[in-house]
Amino acid sequence: MAGGPPVVAAGPPRSRTAHRLLRILPAGLTGALMLGVGLLHAGRPTLSWDEVTSAEVASRSVPQILELIPNLDAVFGFYYLLLHWWTALAGTSEIALRLPSIVAMAGAVAAAAELGRRLFTPMTGLVTGLILCMIPNMSRYAAEARPYAFACFFAVLALLLLVKPKTPWFWYGLSILFTGLFHLVALTTLLAHAAFVVLHRRDRLAAWAGTVAAALVPLLPIAWLGLHQQDTQLHWVEPLTLGRLYGMPGSIAGSREVVWFLIGMVVLVSWRPLRRLAPIALFAIGPLAVLAVVSALFSPMWVARYLLVVLAPLAMLAAVALTGGRAGWPRYTVLRVVTVLLLLGAVAIPAQRTVRGPTAKTGPDYRSVAAVITARAVPGDVIVYPARNRSIRAGMDYYLRDPDSGFASPTAPADPLVRVPSAQTGWLIATEHTDAAAQVAFAPRIWLVVGDRRADPLAARPDLRPLLTTDYHRSGVWHEKRATIALYERNP
Repeated sequence: MAGGPPVVAAGPPRSRTAHRLLRILPAGLTGALMLGVGLLHAGRPTLSWDEVTSAEVASRSVPQILELIPNLDAVFGFYYLLLHWWTALAGTSEIALRLPSIVAMAGAVAAAAELGRRLFTPMTGLVTGLILCMIPNMSRYAAEARPYAFACFFAVLALLLLVKPKTPWFWYGLSILFTGLFHLVALTTLLAHAAFVVLHRRDRLAAWAGTVAAALVPLLPIAWLGLHQQDTQLHWVEPLTLGRLYGMPGSIAGSREVVWFLIGMVVLVSWRPLRRLAPIALFAIGPLAVLAVVSALFSPMWVARYLLVVLAPLAMLAAVALTGGRAGWPRYTVLRVVTVLLLLGAVAIPAQRTVRGPTAKTGPDYRSVAAVITARAVPGDVIVYPARNRSIRAGMDYYLRDPDSGFASPTAPADPLVRVPSAQTGWLIATEHTDAAAQVAFAPRIWLVVGDRRADPLAARPDLRPLLTTDYHRSGVWHEKRATIALYERNP
């Protein structure tokens, strides 16, 4: 119509649909794939010694969890509360305990794929997500009732929200807060955020700094408690050595072959222009550098699972190397991508199978130990554990319970040494009676479960040795992964 505004063609409907599909394909496809990969045999591995702690603490009341935080595990307090509320709805099976982490890891992959699409190309984002689905420890820590998958998700989400130009600062700050609530070490990824702002959003530097500062303020009490709990929480971490430094990439990825394959691809990245890749490189290197310095100069914290956040940027850099970071879907590039991904998948298969094994997790095989006892227990049996062991009692309580009710099975041996249950102590360890021998002397049979393999189980309970070698005889001994079970029967 004459005199009206010019009409701008919107383009063919098919073209618009294809464009929308390309926008959602990387995150949608790879997030769904990671969800399926995470669920695959997720209930097969026995709970780790950290997971049984998660299950035990989640079963406490909210006041009891809040009572624990000032004494121990302050850095995991928010996760314990989340798991408490979740298990009240979903139950406490192995799958139920691990499902929140599986969903969080799928979200982490989807967020990484979307970040790759926004920073580079749809193909780069798609390949980033596919690579992450192949890394064994993405599956292993997806199916882990601990907060590391959540830390991975919020660490990537925070950078993604920063990259999106119109994201309100509130949502970005909230993602930083949740990153720290799930794991303080994941905040080392803020180095990448700083680099991105300096290189691409310098006019918003003051707003960014203010948002980060506001997000960190609520985390200060947790950080203070965490620093004062290091002696009890990180006493087991070994000092940083050159050998541990060299072995860390394989430990983070869950496969030396996979991680060095990816590192080899990263070496081939064209670093021009540097400003596009620098934030992602800092995302990968920053947490490693910070933890290495802290471990070398202050307190050992060189732990592989604390550094899972570097897998997403590593996969993205490898994807940039593989795709060239160029727009479009050139036939030769697609062929190269498919070939390399198939090779990477073949390399990853052995480790992917390993992380799904029944005893893939750290700690004793509580499930097999419980099966040994359940098959042989009779009314009147009692069970004892090494003194001041936080995980063996929690693990056995979990696997000796009735799965339907969630309470101790009627056939489970009684635990007469407990004077104050761990949930009522404000710690992770129950308070036992000091006169252990007097508490069990009435029992016709006594089970002793030790959280390692040893020829002399009584070395773990020297206070019971006189009773069990005089009035009882050992009628059986079984060895499982990191566990010894001994049965003592009263002499005729």
